[in-house]
Amino acid sequence: MIDNILEDIKFLSFGNSLKKLGESIQKNIAEEFKKRNSELDTSLFPVLFYLNKNEKSTVQNLADILQITHPAVIQSLKKLKKMDLIFTQSGTHDKRESYSFLTEKGKTSLEEEQDLLTDIEELNKKLISESGYDVFGMIHSLKNLLRQKNYSLRMDEKIKQRQMQKIEVITYNKKYNEIFKNLNYEWLEEYFMVESEDEKYLNDPEKYIIKKGGQIFFARINNEIIGTCAAIKIDKLTYELSKMAVTKKAQGKQVGMKLALSVIGFAYSKNAKYVTLLTNKKLFSAINLYKKLGFETNNQEEKTNYERKVFRMTLLLQ
Repeated sequence: MIDNILEDIKFLSFGNSLKKLGESIQKNIAEEFKKRNSELDTSLFPVLFYLNKNEKSTVQNLADILQITHPAVIQSLKKLKKMDLIFTQSGTHDKRESYSFLTEKGKTSLEEEQDLLTDIEELNKKLISESGYDVFGMIHSLKNLLRQKNYSLRMDEKIKQRQMQKIEVITYNKKYNEIFKNLNYEWLEEYFMVESEDEKYLNDPEKYIIKKGGQIFFARINNEIIGTCAAIKIDKLTYELSKMAVTKKAQGKQVGMKLALSVIGFAYSKNAKYVTLLTNKKLFSAINLYKKLGFETNNQEEKTNYERKVFRMTLLLQ
């Protein structure tokens, strides 16, 4: 039963499993040193070995080479100094820079434990060989992947992907006219004011959008409409992404992204060459979204039927 549970959560507890394995091996190695009354601590090996091979080093260099934090390096150096295995000395050219060196006791301690260290190394090699896996290759590969894109960024992408999958996009129906209007009023009243040019489209979307060759999209989650956006036909080659509005509780959940993609897909299906839009400089989130989708702009204000200041962004489709 326990084995089944552990199998079920193996990917969820992946990091913890690696940590436990490492701790178990380190504990066994520590016990071997204890049997020999050695004061060496396995956590100190990386620093000790580096100093033994390279004579001296700064904290910064140890942190960079060993890929551990400054506090971890400093903690190791403090322990080693207390054990009289290292000493520190100011730099010749820069007195503010401190170098660490192995003491004679430090060198002797490593020499005395050389047989045990060789046994540990060979045993670990044998264990890895018997496992049938390139363990260090796997670790190196994982490190490189996380160096290219860290865990947090990967998790953000996964969350956004899941959020997108939950959103259902539906097209225009007369029964949604009031929702289309209310969502846009909610958005406009938060950032600007409702103008006569807005009301023209919001009061009769069928006349000014649908019958002119455009489309209106609605985003729905669990049968609740939480966002809308229109594709307004400008000419044979151009559609305008307009009347984008997402209710406050659904903002930041990829609703705008999915609606914008729906407009772009619609324009592409009509063999359009451009998708254009008007926006305002204070709409930072919206502008970032459009840039992610490939929209470009010269940031110059454009004269329109709106009183609010706007500039145009354009996406080339083909």
